[in-house]
Amino acid sequence: MDFLERQKPMFTKQELDIISNSTVLIAGVGGLGTHQALELQRVGVNKIYLIDSDKIEMSNLNRQVLYGQEDIGKFKAPTAKESLDKFALGTEVTAIIEEISAETEIPEDVDLVLDALDNFASRYQLESLAAEYNLPLIHGGIDSWYGQVTTIVPDETPSLQEIVGGKKEDNEVIPAFSPVVSVIASLQVIEGLKIILGRENNLKNKLLLIDLNDYSINEIEL
Repeated sequence: MDFLERQKPMFTKQELDIISNSTVLIAGVGGLGTHQALELQRVGVNKIYLIDSDKIEMSNLNRQVLYGQEDIGKFKAPTAKESLDKFALGTEVTAIIEEISAETEIPEDVDLVLDALDNFASRYQLESLAAEYNLPLIHGGIDSWYGQVTTIVPDETPSLQEIVGGKKEDNEVIPAFSPVVSVIASLQVIEGLKIILGRENNLKNKLLLIDLNDYSINEIEL
């Protein structure tokens, strides 16, 4: 028995093969990104790229689950890789210390991009890169008890800028609570798997809105 035995009944043999051969790029290795990386490793993807230029701060530790106090001051991407590698579950992890920009190059083996960024300027840049490489992008965002998820596919769905109305930064520090971050990151991973598996019940042309304070869930057609 391997560690994936309990999830096998949920997928066909062909789908399991797709998952085990898939490569995912996580842009941002903070709250959303560390949760996403843990879950992608646990579902058995082949490879994960982690890209982030930030260093770990004390205020990160309430939600960024691959770091501890001994990691403060270290770069996030290689530290997250080190934590994941300790589990020895077979997923190859590559860390890239880089800020998302127009010069960022997405490796040619990437099948899917997960948005784990914390500002819209970087998200718009990531969206442009995903479109350039013709890759699906799973957007997720949180604000206090609230979160949202949608899938953006070049030439198939509205762009993120169209969905959020070209929102700009207001430099406000957004409240972040680990259980909420975990839920949204999990939904992004589930949605990403549906997209690479070609399942129809996905969030293309839909925006999923969740308020975990009152447990309200809304799905908006785009």
